[in-house]
Amino acid sequence: MDKIYPVITVLAVLILVYILWCLIEPFFLVLDRAEIKRSSSDKVPEVKIKKIPLNTGSTAGKPDLRFFFFSDIHAEWCPVTSKRLCKAIRNAHNQSPLDAVIFGGDTVTNAHNENFGYRYLSAVSACCKELGIPFYGVSGNHDSKLINCSERSGFTSLDNRSVTMASHVSGTDIVITGLPDSGRKNRVWQTKMQCENNAPVILVVHDPDAIIHLDPDSRPDYMLSGHLHGGQMKFPFRIEFTLLKKSDKLPQMGVVQGIYDISGTTVFISRGIGCGVFPFRFLSVPEATVAEIYL
Repeated sequence: MDKIYPVITVLAVLILVYILWCLIEPFFLVLDRAEIKRSSSDKVPEVKIKKIPLNTGSTAGKPDLRFFFFSDIHAEWCPVTSKRLCKAIRNAHNQSPLDAVIFGGDTVTNAHNENFGYRYLSAVSACCKELGIPFYGVSGNHDSKLINCSERSGFTSLDNRSVTMASHVSGTDIVITGLPDSGRKNRVWQTKMQCENNAPVILVVHDPDAIIHLDPDSRPDYMLSGHLHGGQMKFPFRIEFTLLKKSDKLPQMGVVQGIYDISGTTVFISRGIGCGVFPFRFLSVPEATVAEIYL
């Protein structure tokens, strides 16, 4: 028995450290830079996936567009305050002007906590107005029960709408559009985007699985998404997805966070900022991203 006590003590300490780290990690915020380049692959019906590095240093040249992208605040479970996020937006804008701030959906986890989310996003909206930056967003699966979320939060909704911007390099028109999320229950996937895609198209959508359901001829050139939280609580063998979230298809194929070429579309998936149910994270630090688009 005397030999068992040290083992039990070590295990107890390791479990305590693990729990403490899960509680501490949500308070961090990483500001990444992602070089999102147009895929050279053909758009094909089957799902083909290739992982792409997040950035390659400073060799890519001047980007055509520059966005600040964040997703999944789940404001009632978000230790990263709107003040800290606004500071990150200001810092990114001071380094090089931003063309837009874009929100990838999931304002709150539960609809009755909606005011937490509206206050958070309204603070971001005020920051964007101060800096003269457009603020766009789409709805997430947890937003499906919210009414007038964009108006009450101060951002312009891209749900089945589009805006056009000009490349800073070539002057080429680039279309930014979005798709709404119908929610997990009785989910409906759209097969086409509600915009003309003669120009390069950037699709903003909450759930990255949307790319699987779009018709090949309607797929965008680029896609920005969130939803997966990078796993949020990472376990061996991707248990968090294989057992707990079986409905998410891309994670079963190893697609959880970062940049991928998926059947001819360059897809970026953010780890998000908040926590879905409880304020725990493990090996998935909250993330906001300066997304640099290259044609």
